[in-house]
Amino acid sequence: MKSQIIGFHQDEFGDWVAELSCNHNQHVRHQPPFQLRPWVTSEQGRLQQLGVQLECRKCDGEPGYLRENRALVRRYYDELWNRWDLDLIPELLAPDFRFRASLGSMARGRSAIRDYVELIRAAFPDFHNHVESMLAEDNRVVARLQYTGTHRGKIFGIPPTGNYISYAGIAIFAIGGHQLVSGWVLGDRYELMRQIGAISEP
Repeated sequence: MKSQIIGFHQDEFGDWVAELSCNHNQHVRHQPPFQLRPWVTSEQGRLQQLGVQLECRKCDGEPGYLRENRALVRRYYDELWNRWDLDLIPELLAPDFRFRASLGSMARGRSAIRDYVELIRAAFPDFHNHVESMLAEDNRVVARLQYTGTHRGKIFGIPPTGNYISYAGIAIFAIGGHQLVSGWVLGDRYELMRQIGAISEP
């Protein structure tokens, strides 16, 4: 099955990875001898590859519901969070959606998660969730993310600093009835707190 390249990121070892429209990833190397493709080393080269189709063997024989589950999580981040489209909450989230955030908050129900999103939006108006990879099994999806934004509002009792923040995280979702029923986010809170000045450098 072929899928389009929709983005790129570097993994934890600095290797370039292509993000595909099927929500799978592929390391960008020739096979064999597994040499780095020359175009990936420049931003212009990567931009020229957006929309190119790659063969995704991970999709072969994969149940359709797993692709649907990954697509649901992708919409949660790309549309609800990154576009601040809170009108999607009834469509994407179950009425009793349970959420545990890495920032110490817990929410239950659609109105509670709406309040949490607004809290983050007030502190980081340009907050962006970049989904780097996802794994789906049974009714669960695990997403690896990079969070970025600018500290423009008070959070944790810390007044706005104007600092740019960037930190990593993992989110674990359960899905039922074509909606998200729970989410547990484990972000690098220490790195976030350090970047907004809540923790002093040693």
